[in-house]
Amino acid sequence: MKKSIETYQIEGMHCASCVKSIENRLMKIVGIESVVVNLPLNRVKIEKVGTITFQDMQCALKEIGFDLLEKSNNEIALDNEQQINIWNKRLIITSIFGVPLFFIGMFEMLITHTITNNSILIQFILTTLIILINHNIYSNGAISIISGKPNMNSLVALGTISAYSYSIISSINIINGLEISGFQKIYFESAGIILVFITLGRYFENRAKIKTNSELFNLLKNTPKGGYIKKNGEWIQVLVEEIKKGDEVLIKPGSEIPVDGIVIDGASFVEQSILTGEPMPIEKNKGDILLGSSINTSGELIMEATKVGKETMFSRIIELVEGAQNSKAPIQNLADKVAGIFVPVVIILAIFSSLIWLWYGQPLSFSINIFISVLIIACPCALGLATPTAVVLGTGIGAKWGIHYKSAEALQNINNISTIIFDKTGTLTSGKPKIIDMVSIMDEKEFIFYLGTVENNTGHPLANAIKKHAKEKKINLDTCKNLTVLPGKGVQGTFSNKNIKAGSIEWLKEEKILIPEKMYTISLEWEKEGKTVIHTAMDNKWIGMVSVSDILKDGVVDVIQKLKLRGLNIYLLTGDQEIAAEFSANQLGIEKFYAGLLPHDKVEYVKKIKHLHGSIAMVGDGINDAPALAEADVGITIGSVTDLAMSTSDIVILRNDFKVLLDTFELSNNILNKIKQNLFWAFIYNIIGITFAMGLMYPLTGVLLNPMIAGFAMALSSVSIVVNTLNLKKWNKHYSY
Repeated sequence: MKKSIETYQIEGMHCASCVKSIENRLMKIVGIESVVVNLPLNRVKIEKVGTITFQDMQCALKEIGFDLLEKSNNEIALDNEQQINIWNKRLIITSIFGVPLFFIGMFEMLITHTITNNSILIQFILTTLIILINHNIYSNGAISIISGKPNMNSLVALGTISAYSYSIISSINIINGLEISGFQKIYFESAGIILVFITLGRYFENRAKIKTNSELFNLLKNTPKGGYIKKNGEWIQVLVEEIKKGDEVLIKPGSEIPVDGIVIDGASFVEQSILTGEPMPIEKNKGDILLGSSINTSGELIMEATKVGKETMFSRIIELVEGAQNSKAPIQNLADKVAGIFVPVVIILAIFSSLIWLWYGQPLSFSINIFISVLIIACPCALGLATPTAVVLGTGIGAKWGIHYKSAEALQNINNISTIIFDKTGTLTSGKPKIIDMVSIMDEKEFIFYLGTVENNTGHPLANAIKKHAKEKKINLDTCKNLTVLPGKGVQGTFSNKNIKAGSIEWLKEEKILIPEKMYTISLEWEKEGKTVIHTAMDNKWIGMVSVSDILKDGVVDVIQKLKLRGLNIYLLTGDQEIAAEFSANQLGIEKFYAGLLPHDKVEYVKKIKHLHGSIAMVGDGINDAPALAEADVGITIGSVTDLAMSTSDIVILRNDFKVLLDTFELSNNILNKIKQNLFWAFIYNIIGITFAMGLMYPLTGVLLNPMIAGFAMALSSVSIVVNTLNLKKWNKHYSY
């Protein structure tokens, strides 16, 4: 059956208990395989099979007080602003009634110590108006209780309605002089002010939550709107959705590149910081790749569109960021388990503690105070926000610098690895090798022509070095027929009825091609110098060889040394022969290496190293090491924009700067530490807060927690978690620890 993954918005969600209720309810629908709810984004990712409709899921959630919505990112951004305005207006109106309510209640409590009939009437009216303004809390809380999935709104509704109902009975008792035992106090001001604090808390919480997702929305603002395409010999302006593959696209100086493509005419410098975090413009000439959302800074360019819509690199980046933000880190499992039972346990504790104090001889008003305070001070919101806010903000910051985590699990796992395995070519090296030495029985130009012709249609870095050399020597290459690429060995094809082979000396020996003894000796000497040697044969006769060298990327040795200082084991895997691999390993300061490996060999060695050291990361360029990247606990690609790299890697570093690898570790470490801090304070807050609210410290201090203070503390707790997370914005990449 067809499997699909869809993401929707949710309205009415406020806390970790809401998250758990939504996940549990949706998982009861036959055909839904997984559900991940993100509280700060008000979003749910659903993996399902079969013919489950949107309406089926929407109806299921409405039963427990939530609404499922289909919205675009632009609509979500607009909704976020509207939500802020709604909470702002509600806060103003609630405060207009709440401030006088507070002062009247405090004046009588602290100054006059008497309650007048006029005061009772005014407090009743003000509190009733505040409750009516916040009616949605009561409707949502009631639906949640009826459905058997109480949430934070349920706690607030029970607490404030208890205070309000008790106060009404007390008011009737006081005004009419009925002298009903236990009903001599009123809690109107507590019920009203608690709602003011909750409104204040949700206003600030929503503002802070939007800030945690600001990096993604900043990214979305750079979505291309349109461009110029050639139709009937003229350039016409169209929307980006109208650009098709194969269209010729004109990019004027200073304008945005609308889609991905290849330059077919012109030269310019292009700024790709929105994609890679690299602020310096990159020179682009005919044949170079252009990425949508980049900015053409100088000359006019004409390109052929190769990827449009969701296929573009910019769309893939948005998909990566959203995918990470809509996933859960394993560390969140404990909070999820607690959230599943949190609200029912709090209600039980509230009832139990209030009855115990009543049994111990305390008046009914004391018992009611305990009941209200326990309900109000408990905050499942803090638990629900602790992990996802850090993931949302952290992955957004990473995207700004060209670091893209595929999931929250990858973000956490990279902090647990003991070993890093590096591919060499294109990862530790520039990936742009050049020909250093050459020996042939032919004229140089003739030899390079045959060697370049057989390599012409392959995209391997070594082939590119040969083609570049041919271009410099002004040798026009042709193409071979029956081209066959043998990974780790070489390439062969037919040109003018001549069979041409180019590759490693071992492969040519396997093919029974005789290598002259002197050439064999020279080849070994080149390999000792760390060079890659490509031998060439025509019609099974050796005709020559070249040595190709690839320089190390800037900062590679320094980065490896810093990773070793972190206590990580470092391995090098390479297709180079033993001598060349040893030379490279010594240059890099890596003691452990494996040489002469084909792509499938690398997978086996990754398994072997994982067995020795436990959790490992594999760093590659995503071209011929994709299977090994997929096998590692964390696969990391650097500087690669291939679809294969993005599909097989857990972390994609688009910036072609090896030093960013250190920032990847540091940023993930900062995010994980922030998650741990948030979870610690969320648990500590609830443990200490509920302990005080239950009156367990009353025998020692003689102080009973006022429900208004409980309401303020509850509102402050969730806001403080988000504000603590926002400190991540202070992180800035700096290549050091």
